[in-house]
Amino acid sequence: MRIALYLLAALLVFGVLIARLRATPAGPGPGNHALGGSGRPELEYLKAVSSVGPPRDPQLLFLLMAEYSNANLQGEGAEFFSARLKEFGPRLTDAQKALYLSAIGLLRAQHASSVSLLYRIGYVKETIATLEQAKQLSGGQVFVVNWIAGIVHAQLPSFFHQQKAAHEELAWCLANADKAPHAGWLREVYYYLGKLALAGGEQGKAQDYLRRSGYRDFNRPITLITPFSEETASGHAFSPRRIAEIVPGRVYALSGFEFTESRALLREEQLRGRDRSRPWCARCVRQAILRRSLQPGQLTELQAGHHRRSPH
Repeated sequence: MRIALYLLAALLVFGVLIARLRATPAGPGPGNHALGGSGRPELEYLKAVSSVGPPRDPQLLFLLMAEYSNANLQGEGAEFFSARLKEFGPRLTDAQKALYLSAIGLLRAQHASSVSLLYRIGYVKETIATLEQAKQLSGGQVFVVNWIAGIVHAQLPSFFHQQKAAHEELAWCLANADKAPHAGWLREVYYYLGKLALAGGEQGKAQDYLRRSGYRDFNRPITLITPFSEETASGHAFSPRRIAEIVPGRVYALSGFEFTESRALLREEQLRGRDRSRPWCARCVRQAILRRSLQPGQLTELQAGHHRRSPH
């Protein structure tokens, strides 16, 4: 079942800090309640909306999860979602329950460093069980559920024996990349597959995964699942590159090529890049269309018009 979660419409960025399970507590007190209601209107708004009933759009659930994470209120967030899951349970499908459980599992994992050492092992085991229940309810076929489970399991200490599960979940995400909300979610998949390979002594494979992730090394501080990207050769792109057929085999729409939304028309004549101010973009579009076209003998003419995305 594919659930299209375009969570990053507002350029959402949040950190998954599970690697600090043995580090300093995430906030004052075991439940991170000290900052509750402390001038975060986005958090309070999303809480109010999510308290009315199950959100029709799953992105609201994950936006609220990210707000709790960014506010360093992971413990409070896990409690909030647990209460809503109990309240709305009879009205939820199994896939919806899986999304709630995944959000709870991720927030609990981030909150683990705040739990007393005496109870932390049991707390983490309960978190692992929560993520496993989410996978079972989703039938193992929802990208976000597998992604969260893989990211969490990959960062747990070896004491919990979750490396194999992490590899299977992340490998599933790679094999089912078309189910991801967008290609930006694969950065962390490659990154953590690389870390698992590194831990297993597979240096070559680890470096290959790292290269595919786009990160420079294995010491980046936060998790990025943003749709935009930066490349040395091509510069900034607002979204992953995507080609859609408007008229099959003839007219194409292209996104993610520099700052423009391009349209391309296949013709039996030589390419004329009419957007002369962006020769790199025109070349890239041409190459992409020719690779996509089922008739490689045909060439492509770019339409003169294009849509410039506003940087604001």
